[in-house]
Amino acid sequence: MSSYAKLRTDLVISEAVIDGEEVVNIKDPIRSNYFRLRPPEYWLISQLDGVTPYNRIAEKFRQKFKLNINEEAVQQFVDVLENEFFLENSRAEQVVSRKSFGNEKRESLFSKLLFIKLKAFKPGKTLELLTNMYRPFHSTIGYLLQILFIIGGLILFTVEASNFSVSLESIFSISSIITIIIASFVLLIIHEYAHAVACRLFGGQVSEMGFLFMYFQPCFYCDISDAWLFKKKSHRLGVTWAGLYSEFILFAFSIIIWRVTVQGTFVNTVAELILLIIIVSFIFNLNPLIKLDGYYLLSDILEIPNLRKKSFTYLSNVFKRIVLGWPIEKVDVNRRERRIYLIYAVMALIYTIFIVLYILIVFAGFLYQKFGYIGLFLLFSAIIFAVRTNISNAFKGFVQHIKYLKDIMKKPFRLVSYIVVIAFLIVLFFFIPFTHRVTGEVTIEPIAEFSLLLNDLGLLEKKFQQGGIDSELKSSYIQMASLELGSLELIPYVKDGNAVAAGDTLAILVSNQVTREIEAERSILHQLENDLALLQSPPKREEVDEAVSQVNAAQAAYDQAQRDQLRLNELFDKNLIPKEQYETALSKTEIAKAEFENRKAKLNLLKSPPKPEEEAVIRSQIEKQNARLNFLQTQKDAQSIVTSISGSVVINEDNDKFLSVIDNKQVEVKVPVSDFDIDLIQKNQPVKLKVRSYISKVFEGEVVHIPRDATIINDKAFFMVSVVLNNENDFLHKGMTGYAKIEIGDSSLFNLVMRRVSSIIRVEFWSFW
Repeated sequence: MSSYAKLRTDLVISEAVIDGEEVVNIKDPIRSNYFRLRPPEYWLISQLDGVTPYNRIAEKFRQKFKLNINEEAVQQFVDVLENEFFLENSRAEQVVSRKSFGNEKRESLFSKLLFIKLKAFKPGKTLELLTNMYRPFHSTIGYLLQILFIIGGLILFTVEASNFSVSLESIFSISSIITIIIASFVLLIIHEYAHAVACRLFGGQVSEMGFLFMYFQPCFYCDISDAWLFKKKSHRLGVTWAGLYSEFILFAFSIIIWRVTVQGTFVNTVAELILLIIIVSFIFNLNPLIKLDGYYLLSDILEIPNLRKKSFTYLSNVFKRIVLGWPIEKVDVNRRERRIYLIYAVMALIYTIFIVLYILIVFAGFLYQKFGYIGLFLLFSAIIFAVRTNISNAFKGFVQHIKYLKDIMKKPFRLVSYIVVIAFLIVLFFFIPFTHRVTGEVTIEPIAEFSLLLNDLGLLEKKFQQGGIDSELKSSYIQMASLELGSLELIPYVKDGNAVAAGDTLAILVSNQVTREIEAERSILHQLENDLALLQSPPKREEVDEAVSQVNAAQAAYDQAQRDQLRLNELFDKNLIPKEQYETALSKTEIAKAEFENRKAKLNLLKSPPKPEEEAVIRSQIEKQNARLNFLQTQKDAQSIVTSISGSVVINEDNDKFLSVIDNKQVEVKVPVSDFDIDLIQKNQPVKLKVRSYISKVFEGEVVHIPRDATIINDKAFFMVSVVLNNENDFLHKGMTGYAKIEIGDSSLFNLVMRRVSSIIRVEFWSFW
């Protein structure tokens, strides 16, 4: 058996041109590993036939490439190939036959839980069928029609974007959750099959497809690593882009279905949810900082495989060499790769830290709310368990740094650099003053506003609101409806934008109801006054004469009745008349007497003055009627509405506020200050404001009022601190939104950081004392 190395014959070789440089891609079909070599390296491994001595190979290499290489260098290169199992020997045969190379890399339990492959299969006939079905569209005309279809869908979505809205309640209903899960899984299968079909169309092989749990979520995967063997860069990019391309086609199809179907129907709802899923998929898949399609697309465009791994490796090497001063070899990269690695590594590191911290904070809050300190302890334990390998590597790195430190400190420049850096950090954290600010989103309000509002009770409200240090709020009301029917019209005397002064008439109320009531009450008053006058006036002469005549006539009748009675008495005593005649005469005498007394009483009443109590009753009724008329007159006078402030008129046609006068010479904003920061706020502190309408301008004001009561916003307590700003140029208007910063003063960076950390710690942890 030969003692010289021999290259495996089952390796797949493919030539390509990247950045104008020829390269050779080598694939291990058993382990699905890929390697990229330069032409000299590929020529070198092609000479490993198992019989050619290494010194002969080195000599031929020097003659062909004019590069100095010896037998020892060839041996070292062979050792590298042997470690990658590229040579035909017993060790490679064992590893390849058992496909156990991956098992030699020990993975942690946590890593295995994050990546669980459930089932793998070879796509075979299904993939061939889909490839043949799509092949007619794999042409210039086909792609042109598809792109036009996608553009049409995007235009339709842009036009209908204002009508596309999905509420959280509808998303988190049971039916929607089930629909989202099923639709997401189907879309994922289509996405992966699109990669596979594209790979087959360009001549590659898809060795495996299947299901897996990645980060506890069900996924569908497709092995399209053959794309690295394609000679054309456009083919490699096409395979990577195919998944997102299929989603764009589905997006256009779904937006058309959503638009033409009746809203609320099952088909419309499913199309709406699919659109939502695809939009979310775009957000994640197009992000190159996570290892999804956006990352692989960027990697293909830059033609740097394993971009993330290489970037972090380079950043780690730079940190160890330059920052820590370790005596290690520099990673050999060109200028272009160095720039790409640094930019990508820094951005990916910042993004990863942000996402991890955000998820941990949210998850910690949820666990604490459900399980208290036990939940936090379990989370902390899980984190330690998950990153135990990283902790171990960090500890090893610390130990290694201690070993290197002795040699590092012997270098004066490195020692001085450490001292300068430490001194700079101390000065930066403890001595350099940084401006401490309390910030919050705000909405512009005028310093004073006089408004007319019509409420649901039929009352017209005149409302005056004063902001700033002398804040005031008062209202008065005019009744605009009663139990009786009446017409009312509010007529403005000003137009939108007019400038008015205090006391100017803004509007009048025209109402036939108040006028009618005044006329009716005046009639009643006149009747009462007539009754009083009649009561107080002396009797007329004619009435007295007539009453005297009636008395005289009644007296004459009575005298005659008495004479007749005396004559009948004598006759009755002599029994000359019957008893009935005598009694009739007695009755006539009594009637005549009563009539005389009645006539005499009427005459006396006519001549007598009125009684005081009768006059008092009528006078009281007259006073009440006058009060009623005064009230109605006040109501009528109040129908002329005047402003109590000077300012500009704003006509509101779309809400209950009919008309407003706004004093805009100064404006007020309410800055939401948390209960943690309210102790820092004092009156007259300077405030800077930026509004979205004028992003290049900074407006200045000061704190004028600190409330005693907090307002609950999203289950958190905030004190709405009042800030007044001058607005002489009239840039700021009611309703504008922006961001205000209250200048607290200067503080060290250390204090600022510690205060920020303290603000996110629950009060329970402060109460252990």
